[in-house]
Amino acid sequence: MPPPRARRLTRPLRKMWEALPPFPRLPGPRRIAAWWRNDRHDFLPAQRLPSAAEIAASWRQRKHQTILPPPPRVLSPRAIASQLRQRKAAALEPPLPPVPTPGSILSSFQDQSPRRRRRIKFLAATIAVVLPLVFFGGPPASRTIKAWQARRQAHEATTLIARQNWIEASRKIQSAYQLSQTEPAVSQAYARLLSRTGQADLAVEWWQKIGQGQALSPEDRRDYAGAALSASELTIASEQVASLLAQPAPTPQDFLLAGQLSTLRGYKGTAGKYAERVLNDRRSTSREQLGANLIILSIDDPESASCKEASQRLLEIARFESDPAAPQALAVLAQQRSPTRLTQTTNNSPNVQLPAITINALSLEEIADRLDRNPNSRPFHRTLALELRARAQPTREEHFVRVGIQSYGDGDDETLIALASWLYSRRRFEAMLEILPLERSLRRRELLMERIDALAALNQLPEVKELLLGEHPVLEPAFAHMYLAIVRSKLGEVTAGSNEWYRALELAHSPRALIGLADYAEKMGALEIADAAYSRLIQKQPGLKFAYLSRFQLAQVRGRTAEARDFATQIVRRWPEDDPTRVREIYLRLLLTLDEQEAKRAEEETVPLLLRNPWDGGARSALALARLKQGKNEAALTTLTEFMPGVPSSAVSASVYAAALKANGWSDQALEQAQKLATQKILPEERALIASILNSQNPSP
Repeated sequence: MPPPRARRLTRPLRKMWEALPPFPRLPGPRRIAAWWRNDRHDFLPAQRLPSAAEIAASWRQRKHQTILPPPPRVLSPRAIASQLRQRKAAALEPPLPPVPTPGSILSSFQDQSPRRRRRIKFLAATIAVVLPLVFFGGPPASRTIKAWQARRQAHEATTLIARQNWIEASRKIQSAYQLSQTEPAVSQAYARLLSRTGQADLAVEWWQKIGQGQALSPEDRRDYAGAALSASELTIASEQVASLLAQPAPTPQDFLLAGQLSTLRGYKGTAGKYAERVLNDRRSTSREQLGANLIILSIDDPESASCKEASQRLLEIARFESDPAAPQALAVLAQQRSPTRLTQTTNNSPNVQLPAITINALSLEEIADRLDRNPNSRPFHRTLALELRARAQPTREEHFVRVGIQSYGDGDDETLIALASWLYSRRRFEAMLEILPLERSLRRRELLMERIDALAALNQLPEVKELLLGEHPVLEPAFAHMYLAIVRSKLGEVTAGSNEWYRALELAHSPRALIGLADYAEKMGALEIADAAYSRLIQKQPGLKFAYLSRFQLAQVRGRTAEARDFATQIVRRWPEDDPTRVREIYLRLLLTLDEQEAKRAEEETVPLLLRNPWDGGARSALALARLKQGKNEAALTTLTEFMPGVPSSAVSASVYAAALKANGWSDQALEQAQKLATQKILPEERALIASILNSQNPSP
């Protein structure tokens, strides 16, 4: 029995249960069966079964009915012809409904409901407005979008150029150019890429076009000035450098460009001042400091204190592996000379050259290791490391050549140029032809020249001639013809070779082409062509000092003393601080005159110059010749012999020395000196000084 508390809780529930109505009673199986037996016929329709007689009568009647449809009736020929005529007339009826007239269209529109008419009017107005916008505004909108995409691609290319990723930058610029060919940002990126990859002539042309349409930024002017310096366009470079220096706060890179320009113009003092400003500026990067040190090394005496300090700074940069300028500094320390090439010319520009310095603080293998480890090393530095290892271990040269071909044989253009140049230095000409097939070589000028050099080294001159006659766009016509001049001469075509020289001179229009032609012609002995090329170069670039100096040297080599003296006078007039040329001008003037008064004036000019540098052999020669012209024979000999053992830079003139010995009675010693000059190439006036000495050896009968 549940407890009292439980009964109190269940009592309300029990009362609720009792108040519910009783559930209906379910019938049992017997009651369901009885209901089914009594009421099963109530819900089915009544059916009467037919008798046998009715079935038989129905079957008899069914036999007279047709189950299948009657067969078709065969038409007569007349009926067939009638049907064909009717089909032909129906075929000629128009397949499309007739075009509604304007009146029918208007009436049909009026029959529409007002709401539908409003919808049709709105749709027609929308089409009338949108269609002209799409037709006239679609192309400008598309161009605007493409221009924006092109600017974005150009900005990405500029970032890649700053990282020296030339391949990806070139691809970005190509994509941007396909999007928009008139976008200034794309042209700026392309010009910057040309400037930084050494294609100076083309870069100058692009910067000129850009400058005509818009104002150049300081960064643009720096690239423009660098390209102009490389292309020997000193007038353009001067304008850009002047604009950079006129800024409120010029950067160290601006001073470096000014120093390089001053070096090319021959203003060594100014160049040194700009280099010092770069070195003393805290904002200057290691690359800019390296450039300043190279300027100092190229303009000062190697034995001077400034050159020694610059060498030490160069060594410090090379030893600092994380320095971006370290690979270039190591390359300066690891200079090597390549064998003579068919296409060997000057460095395409009189830019600041790598100075010839000697620092033994780093061994060849150490330099190679540093080049390999440095993350900033380019393909040139990698191949230079292989060259240094081959020089350090000559017995393993074959191994290093094989490693170089396997590692860099499938690289980009820059890598192949460096590898081919190194293989040429190792005289592996067949390997060069393997990595430089003709199809690949025709893509770039440097690759084509490497292939030409390899073919020439293998003495395959007919193939070189055929290749040069192809007039490929990557090779300048002037260069192609000057190479043809040498090839035709070696093949025995002397007249054709001479004509090629003049053809090359006619086609050399740019300063870069004139410099290359003049340098190549001078090396190959075509001195007349070289002099004409330098003359045209001076007309194009009047401030280019090295062109004057080159023509001055050529005149002396050709034995034209008066012409050489005129060139020296021009140089001294333009560059008064050039003491060596001034001394040479005095010496040439004395060779051409017999006037004692002129000799006296020359002596007065030479004495101060000799006091500045007592070991200058050229100044001593000029002073001795001036005293000989005045009859001061003993003073002349003393001038030549006082410091003769300690003349490191320029030796005294052997002709003047022999004449001074003869004038002081030392006939045997004078004859000995004169005999040494008998087979040497000297100026005609210098040979006239020793003519009497040589004639005294074999007196006439």
